[in-house]
Amino acid sequence: MGWCPYVVEGSDGATMPAEQPGERDVSRPAASQGEAEAQTPPGHGAMRVFDRVVGELSADECLRFDVRLERQIARLQAAQLAVRARFAEHRPRLEGEPDERRFTEFAGEELAAELGVAPALGNRRLMLAVEVCTRLPASLHALHEGDIDLLRVESLARQTAALSATQAEAVERAVLERGGRASHAAFRAAVRRRVLKVDPQGANRRHRHAVRGRCVRITDGEDGMGTLRALLPAERMVAVYHRVDVFARLAAGDPEDKRTLDERRADVLYDLLMGQDRHSVRPEVQVVVPISTLMGVSDEPGELAGYGPIPAELARELAADSKSTWRRILTDPQDGQVVEVGDRRFPSPGLARAVRARNRHCIFPGCGKPAINCEIDHTKPHAANGRTEEGNLGPACARHHHLKHAESRRRRRTRHRHSGGAGPGRPPAEPAVRGRAEPPAADWKCEQPTPGVFLWTSPEGRTYRVLPEPYLDVTQPPAGRSTPESA
Repeated sequence: MGWCPYVVEGSDGATMPAEQPGERDVSRPAASQGEAEAQTPPGHGAMRVFDRVVGELSADECLRFDVRLERQIARLQAAQLAVRARFAEHRPRLEGEPDERRFTEFAGEELAAELGVAPALGNRRLMLAVEVCTRLPASLHALHEGDIDLLRVESLARQTAALSATQAEAVERAVLERGGRASHAAFRAAVRRRVLKVDPQGANRRHRHAVRGRCVRITDGEDGMGTLRALLPAERMVAVYHRVDVFARLAAGDPEDKRTLDERRADVLYDLLMGQDRHSVRPEVQVVVPISTLMGVSDEPGELAGYGPIPAELARELAADSKSTWRRILTDPQDGQVVEVGDRRFPSPGLARAVRARNRHCIFPGCGKPAINCEIDHTKPHAANGRTEEGNLGPACARHHHLKHAESRRRRRTRHRHSGGAGPGRPPAEPAVRGRAEPPAADWKCEQPTPGVFLWTSPEGRTYRVLPEPYLDVTQPPAGRSTPESA
């Protein structure tokens, strides 16, 4: 039998190989050498997508087709959730099983056996399907329409699991009103913020219960490595990380030290745990608390820099710490954006503080790196007379800071390809695509038309607008999203 590539027929569905009902063969015999050669798939360029050969697609078409495929995948995943929820209806809980159980105890094992996954995973997948289809129907619809993806649906289901059906519906409605946000991290934070607002007392109770589950775990890895994980209250987690990060950056001044920052962080953690603390640094943990929460007249959630929304009770506890330093941050009550950051009483880089308070994450579309761990970047380079002022600054992680200023590798390769072909130390000329050479790709470009709003232009000419996430849970125009301005 020859190999048949997967073919997407159109936007309404996908042609998929049919499976016959009956016994499931999980141990197919190895094919002979001749059969193996006949079944060897051709290169990916020979595959067809939407009646087009992949090898003939331009870069622009690849991006557009990828978005269409993502929407199709989301539609299929929504159908899969519906099918699994229907299967659970055929396996109702039995007499004597807990009332909170949605289906009989071993229904997940049936699904796991059929899919070839672990029983625990089969149960989780079945539970997710039932949760979404019975308590979060709007999320199922949004997934089916391709407005959000399955990871966002899972985040909604997980964070609303402890709420009542009415509360879960309120969270779902408010979050979906503003779409999928710029990234999964921003979406998770939006859900958490709304959960804290809908059920503040329950959130405080769940936090106190979760604190009792703090722990340290180890997991073995490959190549003689392993992972040490610590589950801590958010404020402690942030403080520990900042202390490790500060020590690691102090070592960066040694020209003989060739370690990366991540390597230095890992070494610092080991040294600290083994009693080799040679520094005295007090890490800074930033918490934004609404004045109404501090006064006890509301339970609006606080915001822990580097983590996200936290329960009002925890925010009040951190603010009441005798070691806390206070400064004023004014926000617009209409859209929750930062208007002004008051200076602290001790000397500090106030401008950098204001920029990080305004844009809480890296300004590249979809990047969730907390601003507190980012570099402050000039939108218009300082070397090109860019001013060091709030309207020309933004937090950028090291990767995207360099992306904005560095010439793209593709452009360098293209220039070399068109400057004489092969030669000493130069790769041979690459073949043209469809009989012609593609023009050099432009670099990423970034503008800041108004303070805090960033407009990125990709090498393919697409533009993406990144707005700062509001501190208040408002339902005004979408903020904090990176939206394509052109297709």
